[in-house]
Amino acid sequence: MISSIQKLKSIKAQKVTDSAKVNYSVWSKDAGFPLVIKPTTAGMQLNDWVADNRQLFEEKVKTYGAILFRGFHINTVEKFEDFSKLYADTPLEYNLRSSPRYSVGKNVYHTTTYPKEYSIEMHSESSYAPSHPSNIVFCCIDPADQRGETPIADTKNVLQFLSKKTRAKFSEKGVRYVRNLNAAFGLSWEEVFQTEDKKVVEAECYDKGISYEWKSDSNLVLTWNKKAIWEHPATGDQVWFNHAYFFNKYALEASFFDLVETDDQLPNNTFYGDGSEISKEEIEEIREAYQKATVVFPWEKGDVLFLDNMRMAHGRNPYEGSRQIIASLF
Repeated sequence: MISSIQKLKSIKAQKVTDSAKVNYSVWSKDAGFPLVIKPTTAGMQLNDWVADNRQLFEEKVKTYGAILFRGFHINTVEKFEDFSKLYADTPLEYNLRSSPRYSVGKNVYHTTTYPKEYSIEMHSESSYAPSHPSNIVFCCIDPADQRGETPIADTKNVLQFLSKKTRAKFSEKGVRYVRNLNAAFGLSWEEVFQTEDKKVVEAECYDKGISYEWKSDSNLVLTWNKKAIWEHPATGDQVWFNHAYFFNKYALEASFFDLVETDDQLPNNTFYGDGSEISKEEIEEIREAYQKATVVFPWEKGDVLFLDNMRMAHGRNPYEGSRQIIASLF
């Protein structure tokens, strides 16, 4: 994975074709994504182009999995919220949260408040949740002073980079998620469920097939299973779509273990679906698979990145200075 912002800026997108209205290119020749779409005339509105070319746009998403709109100047929350209304028929609120976020508009969120000196590991948005978004769309209101990229990885390739043995184990067993909701070590249950009513939490768990146990009034433990490998509904490809790596104890920053005495206190952990441990070696194998499948580009103010959530995982590199990247789920 490319780590230098200077090297990133020296990379030129591979030209694919031109039209009277937009220019198409591919950022990474080797990976084949993301598709970069730029206007060829000044003042062209992204909303108008997508509305007028909806079928074409959806075909591009199916082909590439990731589209970077650049040069359309979607550089305010209001402009991005207006763009997101094109998909207002199927919005998805950020529920069963795994990181602190705050709303900046209708179904528009600041990406995360996670400390900027740390990386956010590669993951597929809400793949752990009973209901996950089909698409996630990012918008760069202000890029970081240094770094702060949003790496993306094709989950079809991630799966292929895993050994046959590891793929077979996850295919057979799936993933068991364990979340220990306790504000002392992570997110509170109130933050995760966006309510202070225990009955509402219990009803949602029952509805979603999640087992729950109240350890105390402030400590709730959730357990549920989900597939690790999925068939993409549009392409039929097998994809690596889960949080087995992201939530696993071996993927955590080493300093985090100074805060807890036992694994039971960790805010998240993952196991195979039968409850057996995912080994440290297997987690390292998954990390390497993500790295091999990852493409990185530098954000520019006004960029919009549209991702097929099952096809493209994403993360966040550390950064310096201020940074405002917002997102919407569909």
